[in-house]
Amino acid sequence: MEITKRAIKVEVEVSQQTTEQNGQRTVIHTMDALEGLNVRFNITKRRGCVMNKAEIAICNLKTDTVNYLTTINALKLDQENRKVIRLFGGYEGKTGLLFEGDIIRALPSAPPDIWITANCLSGYHNNMKVGSFALQGGVYAKDVCAEVAKQLELDFYWKATQNKKIDQFIYQGGLTGAIEGLNQIGGIVAYQEDSTLIVEDLEPAPPTAEEIIPTYSLRSGLIGLPEPDLFGVKFKVLLDPTLKCGQAVRLESEQIPVANGIYYIYSLTHRGELRADPYYTELCCKNFKV
Repeated sequence: MEITKRAIKVEVEVSQQTTEQNGQRTVIHTMDALEGLNVRFNITKRRGCVMNKAEIAICNLKTDTVNYLTTINALKLDQENRKVIRLFGGYEGKTGLLFEGDIIRALPSAPPDIWITANCLSGYHNNMKVGSFALQGGVYAKDVCAEVAKQLELDFYWKATQNKKIDQFIYQGGLTGAIEGLNQIGGIVAYQEDSTLIVEDLEPAPPTAEEIIPTYSLRSGLIGLPEPDLFGVKFKVLLDPTLKCGQAVRLESEQIPVANGIYYIYSLTHRGELRADPYYTELCCKNFKV
């Protein structure tokens, strides 16, 4: 059996503010792409979560790169330069974005093998900015969500089937916190996943018979045994960057057939290391309401 080679790439983008002689501030963007080094990661995403989190560690970077990435005072540095990290993972010829977010803390380990470990949050930088929204006079939920996405400089993906009109939407505070306000509209759930604001029905409808959904069994990516719980089921699959919260999946387990069925993902974890055993996506799934 041919074993597909793992592939991981890390991108770090720094937006640094510089003050010119006339007092004007200029933002300079620099990008570093890191490949071929050992990387380990633990990423958690949750449907409805305002800021998803990740821990990403990179081994044996050059000393000047380690010094460049090391961050000990995230709040102060966030005002001066923003460090965005993107982790792409999967297999040769088939990789995808696993996480995009802000580095809030990054520290190196002791020699001989020096790992720099970055703690990251999506939406952290935006939440350091104070903003306000005052949409009144009868506005549609979709238009409100689109305006929030615009202010947050996020892509916008509207998946909800209902678009009710509300009297007003008023919010003031950290910009990312405005997503919490969207979840008070009712009937929808809004959350940031990487660089996209996603809005879905609070209770998703089951997929139609025509829809193609991922199916997992021991012959198609399922790892170990599923674990049924009060909400639905939890199980591991081969690392898959295409999986998203809110997505429908089908489980086919020969060992625990009672768990078989179609679910939607409410939480997922990508965990792995380029040169060690762990390399999987763990899915926490709920039953569709009928």
